[in-house]
Amino acid sequence: LDETNRRDVGFVMEHTSGVEAALEAAGLLDLKTLAATTGLSPAELSEFFRLWAETERVVTIYSQGVNQWSTGTDKVNAILNCHLFTGRIGKPGCGPFSVTGQPNAMGGREVGGLANMLAAHMAIENEGDRERVQRFWRAPRIAERPGLKAVDMFEALGDGRIKALWVMATNPAVSLPDADRVAQSIRSSGGFVAVSDIMRRTDTTELADVLLPATGWGEKDGTVTNSERRISRQRGFLPAPGEARHDWLIICDVARAIGRRLGDNWDAAFTYPGAAAIFREHARLSGFENNDARAFDISGLAELPDAEYDALEPVRWPVRAGGGRAKRFFSEGAFYTPDRKARLLPVFPRETGHALDDEFPLILNTGRVRDHWHTMTRTAKSARLSRHIAEPFLEIHPDDADALGLRDADLARVLSRHGSVVVRTRLSDRQRKGSVFSPMHWTAQNSNKGRIDALVRPLTDPISGQPESKRTPVRVERLAAVWHGFALTRTEARPDCAYWAAARTERGWRFELAGVAEPADVDAFARDLLGADGEILNYADPARGTYRIALFDEDRLNGALFLGPTPVSLARDWLANAFDAAQDEADLRRQFLAGRAGAGLPDPGPTVCVCESVGARVIEQAIAQGADSVDAIGVACRAGTNCGSCRTDLAEMLRAAQPAVAAE
Repeated sequence: LDETNRRDVGFVMEHTSGVEAALEAAGLLDLKTLAATTGLSPAELSEFFRLWAETERVVTIYSQGVNQWSTGTDKVNAILNCHLFTGRIGKPGCGPFSVTGQPNAMGGREVGGLANMLAAHMAIENEGDRERVQRFWRAPRIAERPGLKAVDMFEALGDGRIKALWVMATNPAVSLPDADRVAQSIRSSGGFVAVSDIMRRTDTTELADVLLPATGWGEKDGTVTNSERRISRQRGFLPAPGEARHDWLIICDVARAIGRRLGDNWDAAFTYPGAAAIFREHARLSGFENNDARAFDISGLAELPDAEYDALEPVRWPVRAGGGRAKRFFSEGAFYTPDRKARLLPVFPRETGHALDDEFPLILNTGRVRDHWHTMTRTAKSARLSRHIAEPFLEIHPDDADALGLRDADLARVLSRHGSVVVRTRLSDRQRKGSVFSPMHWTAQNSNKGRIDALVRPLTDPISGQPESKRTPVRVERLAAVWHGFALTRTEARPDCAYWAAARTERGWRFELAGVAEPADVDAFARDLLGADGEILNYADPARGTYRIALFDEDRLNGALFLGPTPVSLARDWLANAFDAAQDEADLRRQFLAGRAGAGLPDPGPTVCVCESVGARVIEQAIAQGADSVDAIGVACRAGTNCGSCRTDLAEMLRAAQPAVAAE
């Protein structure tokens, strides 16, 4: 940017500091080094730099691929440096834009929902901020240093430094790096662990001493804030079930009880008539001794009566007392620093722990799939959401797979210095050679070996505390399974075998299975897994290791198990969808043992569009009949016409079927 004279001289001089040191640090990197580090060619990098430099309006959208590194803060600072250097901030069509990994991440920070910050965007390490918050709340004392970040917190729980832990609305036994050690810290700690959640069974609740049933999204009343600083009212539309209570009520009850236990009366400080009163206090604190010293200020909402709070329309902060409303931040500088200038910070490349070696030669990247959310405590309950991807997987480049003796749909054991998992392989040239990808959603509730964060090293950014979830050295090897299986059950089960993964169907469960030793008694294994009585119909070829077993109650299928020496070839989605079919008894039995639909019941194939329940074969047929765009596929079979999240998959199917046609 400097070499092409893209410095906004006036903006940099008037509204920033530190530019020369930032430029000096950036100058230490040459194009050859950047190319080797990124895997991009020098030509690709040069073209990107040219586009960025010559495009006046640039929005840099980044998410966990930038944040979840031990150098994540450096990466974000580098992005900010470029926008500040060119003055591309505070203007329409310009600026850095963080797409967070959680809903209401902005709102959580506004109320001080992290161990290293105070409410209303005040800093716990700032003595003036601490004193201000302490006076506002008339607190006898206040923490003087930041608390532990998440990864450090569970280390402290494991070694006894933390004696009591309260986990709210998260599932750290699955989602944190080195997840096996996290689970062990909870399980073996001599302290006390409470968990507030809306789900009775998660990997974390099963380890807790006390469970506190909390309300869910549709039952809560309050506000949320999005990434453009817009506060919106969230109004519950369902009553709280059973003993479930709002988080703020639970916190206040516990606080009052602690006060009484200590001989203090804290009742007045923790008694609120409702969410509106808490919001008013929050708004008052945001404006307390602010005088435009802090960006977050909603003091103009501090006197809202309950009725006006209930009817509050979405509003973007700041909303200052006296009528000041939201403005475009930083269009004229005025950054929220002591001298009102933004800081450009020097960013230097640095090593971040374990490098690749002969023992762990591949890089594991973790992330998400389109139809599941975090640790699947809720989305796994939806049969529709599970149709697209029903088990954990490892995406790997075909050349890497070939070198390892892996084929598509094999089971692979993935190992790091911290743990191991077993997942299904997916060969794809979308992955770079040397890199593999696996989603972080699967838990011990729905897979015995699929908790991918058990592999991730607990290396964190020293400033943000974000774990390095995008670069863990691993090795991959083929699981020496001697049998594979697929099952449908009416009841939940945890099979006794080397690998299983479960997903909901509309009226039961579907299982992928594998073992490293032959079952001693196949019929007994089937009875134990299917958990149902009824008439057994089976086909067995022990010499080939092939078994097909179905349990019927008259013409109702109670369960089915298919075993073979290799992954069994079946119309899985058809079997799951027809699980409760009430057809002619003889036809039903023949079709289920065959594992495929009869002539009158075509198999739509694996589900691609979850919203409209459209399978791959239906989409392939639409393409074969002339659908030459994603929109045309939607017209033909409705795929991609609702939420749109499958449109990328549809475009890939088009490219595979018609390589010369530009899909979208």
